[in-house]
Amino acid sequence: MIERPGLGNSAHAEPLLRRAALWAADCADLALPVFEAIAPADNRARDAIDGARQFGLGGKRDKGLRTLAWAAHAAASESDAPSAKYAARSAMLAAAVAYTHTDLTIGKQGINQARHLLGPAVYAALACEASSDTKAGIAENILQTTASSAPVDVFTLLRQFPLQPRGATRLGQLFHDLDSRLRQAFGG
Repeated sequence: MIERPGLGNSAHAEPLLRRAALWAADCADLALPVFEAIAPADNRARDAIDGARQFGLGGKRDKGLRTLAWAAHAAASESDAPSAKYAARSAMLAAAVAYTHTDLTIGKQGINQARHLLGPAVYAALACEASSDTKAGIAENILQTTASSAPVDVFTLLRQFPLQPRGATRLGQLFHDLDSRLRQAFGG
């Protein structure tokens, strides 16, 4: 096995996290219409996605971005509709990409940190699936779309972490599926 030096929580990781945040915002955008159909007057999910984009384009990783992420988390908690909950979580995690700890790369901590990167796409897939009457193949199509649009920077970050375990829940299965797709797409 080839040893890969960790990125650490350093300046080396920040450009990768910025490009990953732009991808995460695009992923969360896929579920934004689901959230806004249920909560049209609630801007918290949109604001978190916009915050992720601003970080991706050079904005600060500061209290304001963290506040946007927590506001989207609150929107998820307040919603009674599963599809809106998942969409708001997707937006929250898009903003949280900036806070991925690239120095916590092993065991349960590594799995959880990788979920910062994978979460916007996974929760967008769940949101769209939950909002559909047919459900068949919707989440898988979104995972395929998001995996194929991921920049190499997402893989560069992801390969520092352990592969997501195959979970017994739908959520765990989707995390494992997206992680596997990304690693396969980039040959790792």
